Amino acid sequence: MSVPLVGYGNRNGEEDVEPLDVCFVGSWRPTASDSVGAIASAVLRAADMHTVNCFLAAIAERTHAEIKHIFLAVLAVAVRRSTVRDLAAALARSERSLRRHCAALRLPPPKKLLSLGRIFTVERLAEWSGQPSGAVAMALGFSDYANYRRLVRNTLADASPAVPGRVGAEYVRRVILQCLERRQFLPVR
Repeated sequence: MSVPLVGYGNRNGEEDVEPLDVCFVGSWRPTASDSVGAIASAVLRAADMHTVNCFLAAIAERTHAEIKHIFLAVLAVAVRRSTVRDLAAALARSERSLRRHCAALRLPPPKKLLSLGRIFTVERLAEWSGQPSGAVAMALGFSDYANYRRLVRNTLADASPAVPGRVGAEYVRRVILQCLERRQFLPVR
């Protein structure tokens, strides 16, 4: 997994480091704030990377390498409000191509993958930070906690009142792994 980097400049606007073949997700200068959203996104993606890396290793162990690649992109865009178009762009595909690719791999549609990634990200960051999932969900772009709960209920296909008590990063991780494993792999052409 790549590590998101933030470039820091000095007060004159010049970069403090020599140009490298490094892609910065944002930059920050003491006198001006540019790319604050990209910096916040980078920080959220980098938080609790051990959990993410273990999860990606489990996906790689149980599924095809292409599925790990797709879910890596899902987790990269899951730290903000994102659409299928955002996911397709992260994978350098068109939306239609992504949908067809997911169908060929017998994966859920990209919108459901994004929902699963968003739920996992909220629960992972809530456990890591010790904050309630509602506060984390709102920080990640949900307008209120009810919208997040509705997404959880609809995505996990469980309308029982016991869902909020069962939801946690480990529970969501198991649901995602089951969802990704249930398919029968067909080679993509």
